[in-house]
Amino acid sequence: MILERPQKILFYGDSNTYGYDPADLLDNRYPAEKRWTTILQKKLGKAWLVKEYGLNGRKIPELKYDAHRINVLISGLEPGDLFAVMLGTNDILLTMEPDAETAIHKMQLFLDFLTQKMDPSDILLIAPPNIGNAKIIHPLYGKYLEESVKMNMGFQKLANIYQIMFADAAKWGIDLTGDLVHFSEKGHRTFAEKLNEFLINETRKMHN
Repeated sequence: MILERPQKILFYGDSNTYGYDPADLLDNRYPAEKRWTTILQKKLGKAWLVKEYGLNGRKIPELKYDAHRINVLISGLEPGDLFAVMLGTNDILLTMEPDAETAIHKMQLFLDFLTQKMDPSDILLIAPPNIGNAKIIHPLYGKYLEESVKMNMGFQKLANIYQIMFADAAKWGIDLTGDLVHFSEKGHRTFAEKLNEFLINETRKMHN
């Protein structure tokens, strides 16, 4: 009996995909078992293979520099595998003048590139949790929160235009650490739970 290969999901993201822990002064990363990618893999089981490509500080790729690297990553995917991207936080955060429109434009160029290389149904765009706390507006985060909300709205519009899958993690109630940017351990668990539910629902849609 020939077993079907597991479906790959390649997550391309920043420090929240890497599993950055601002409280860890040694390697600045949560242990593997506490990161959402590992938790998600356990929830999905053997039918799926989670591949994590997270990098601290990563922004939305600029293709004049990153096209070759992206090509190498997606060359290992087959039809039916997923390329999931969760970026944009650093494009808003790492500037004195956060601008959602700049991040949205960069994501549009990236999706242009991806949809020329892959079937749009094999692409998942995840809008990241908002920067800051909407319940308690911190004076240092107000503009960053506002622009991250605008960015996610723009990402959803792009997903509709390119007919790719879209998940808005800003609606998942992800618990953040004191820096109001990075996932806490609880946040990693919640993110894995919500993403697992999303993938199960999307799989059901494809088979109906």
